[in-house]
Amino acid sequence: MSEQDFDKRVCRTCKGDKVTRLEGFTALDGTVYAASERKCYACNGEGIFPKVDVDGIRQLLLASKGKNKGKLRAAMTSPVYTQPINEKRAYYVWRLARFHGGKDPRMPMMADLTSRGDPFKKDLDLMADAMAKESFGTDMAAAIRWGRALGAL
Repeated sequence: MSEQDFDKRVCRTCKGDKVTRLEGFTALDGTVYAASERKCYACNGEGIFPKVDVDGIRQLLLASKGKNKGKLRAAMTSPVYTQPINEKRAYYVWRLARFHGGKDPRMPMMADLTSRGDPFKKDLDLMADAMAKESFGTDMAAAIRWGRALGAL
């Protein structure tokens, strides 16, 4: 195996086919929806995901001006499916870092949706933990808060 084999992985949503297939069905009101194919939303129709660009993602995560310059951004827009994979990954890492660091205690549902199909998700989770520790001093705030709420602690 060459080094290039580790530079990219097959999309988990389309399995490398570059399209997402939707089965046809009939709704309860009798409306018939035909089967269809669309460009895969997870990999933007590429079929593969490139390896994680840590430096590129960090650059998207850190504020470039203002009082937060050089620190984790205070706000970030949730990406739509058609945006570049690095922007989706940056949003995922940013949102999970805020969640684990205790800055934003709401469940990061949109972050999970933007990273759907990404075979490097575990690497992004590790990056989010590191960003939470760097930015907020901990990556366990959410676990403590939600553990109490769910009766685990």
